[in-house]
Amino acid sequence: MSPTISSFEFEQRRQYAAAAATAADLEGLLVCSRGGGTLDRYADVFWLSGFYTQFPNIPDVPGNWSGRAHALMVMKGDGEARLIVDVPAWNDVALDNAQITFADHVPQAVIATLQDMQLDKARLGLVGTDAMPAKIYRMVTSALPGLDLIDFQDDFNDLKSVKSPAEIDLLRSASALGSRAIETMMEAGRAGMTHGEVMARCLDVLVPARAILYNAFIRSGSGGAEPRFVRSSLPTWGSGEELRDGDFLCAGISGVLDGYYFDLARCRPIGRASNAQIDVFESTIAVVEAGIAAIGPGATGEEVMQVGAARQRELGFEQTGNFNGFGHGIGLGWDDPWLAPGVDKQIKPNMVICVEKWLMRDGYAGDYEDTVLVTQGGADKITNARMRWW
Repeated sequence: MSPTISSFEFEQRRQYAAAAATAADLEGLLVCSRGGGTLDRYADVFWLSGFYTQFPNIPDVPGNWSGRAHALMVMKGDGEARLIVDVPAWNDVALDNAQITFADHVPQAVIATLQDMQLDKARLGLVGTDAMPAKIYRMVTSALPGLDLIDFQDDFNDLKSVKSPAEIDLLRSASALGSRAIETMMEAGRAGMTHGEVMARCLDVLVPARAILYNAFIRSGSGGAEPRFVRSSLPTWGSGEELRDGDFLCAGISGVLDGYYFDLARCRPIGRASNAQIDVFESTIAVVEAGIAAIGPGATGEEVMQVGAARQRELGFEQTGNFNGFGHGIGLGWDDPWLAPGVDKQIKPNMVICVEKWLMRDGYAGDYEDTVLVTQGGADKITNARMRWW
């Protein structure tokens, strides 16, 4: 059976969140998440309750519905919680039915809930600022002019960054499945295959296992005097050009199993590997391994990034692209800490972190990413996909 989060743990999380709000001189929290088939920004309400809305994110139709694909939770400083949803909640939601309101007009139900809980003139922490549409925000604040909403996202992210034993089990399961999926893609990397055919092998693994693909970067090509680079944006596996002997293939995938993410990347040659290909492939692994070796309690995100960046420079690769990070925490999405410049948050035991790098030289590319569990002594890998395909 799949690991699960107990109702007791959800209740503990709500109590932790309420205590953090009280410590920040707030009277409670207003938490917003988005669902509707997307895996962007469902985490906050799900972390507190286990609820995910499946309804698609459709435009409002006045007099009929508003706020589809959004769920909001109202919490008091004592931990009392009410959940407002756009679809009926199933039995796996860790709240009593009396605490759940199903509404076609989600913003109006939120307003009514705040009034009923006597929080309509309160100072509340707002979580999910990037998931709450401006239209819902305006409806709530216009109807309740005495309500003071304070951005509480960073504090809430801190609560989610250290994982419980049950979450670690879920992340291990997700990473193991992601590992099998990326291996299947690499095995399919043969001359004559298209990116879409390689991607189909990934879905053959994920769909029967009840997992959802969130994102995929698939790129291929050849280097040397006349480099060639093959990619697509919509979808990312949409190129119809077939792989050729002498090409490289790079694939990075992320997805969700039982709410928790996997995220990893691998690369391989098509046919016999050239020395130039192997140099880039091995350098990418070496940079990631250097970053992983720097992870441990007390290190900061920037310190880990700097170790990886130093190894990258030693191997003769300059920083390219507009993403200077070397990775991120992972859980119900991308979590703290980010391994990036200026990030001074300290790494703690039981954080789960992805370390990643994409390198390119002379037209040859390498992509590599692994996930680790932070321990008292350093970091242990929880991805177990084959590392080398050459």
